[in-house]
Amino acid sequence: MDDQNLIARLLDGDPETVEAVRSWIRAAFIPYRQRLAGDLDDLEQEILLELIEALRSGRFYGRSRLRTYVRTYVHHKAIDRLRAASRREWVLVDELDLPSGAASALDDLERSESTRVALRVLAEMPEACRELWRMIREGMRYQEMSQRLGIAEGTLRARVLRCRRRALESRRRILSEIGGNEAASPTTR
Repeated sequence: MDDQNLIARLLDGDPETVEAVRSWIRAAFIPYRQRLAGDLDDLEQEILLELIEALRSGRFYGRSRLRTYVRTYVHHKAIDRLRAASRREWVLVDELDLPSGAASALDDLERSESTRVALRVLAEMPEACRELWRMIREGMRYQEMSQRLGIAEGTLRARVLRCRRRALESRRRILSEIGGNEAASPTTR
């Protein structure tokens, strides 16, 4: 099958085509499997969603085979994720000199403001998102959640990602409304 037909079937949501592209993504992950072990499922779903978006918007020009494009896309996403992970500073809890006693007044103020923002974001989210988050908070795996809801695991992962993005957009908007400095913090990106 030629790439144009593959793209059309992928954008139509053909299960066999989606699974074929997912297998290409998984195969491209092989060199990174050990270093990205904990992120592979989420990263696979993220790549599939971004790939579909790129194909819809015409960013695949056909200068290479679709399979090569997918492999290159996965390679760049994996490298980006590894670079981001290498910038994190890991500290052993045993080595920390934790202050004893109660939190400062400033800590209490920040925590209460952040709690108010979080509650506003939560109130704005649809019940479907809140239900997904309840299941995640209960420690359910995606497989268990998809069985409970009667939907495919990939569909569930896409819903969780959309809910997360919607919550982050809502949080940014709320913070800009109240003029908070948190709007530029790294956790909102």
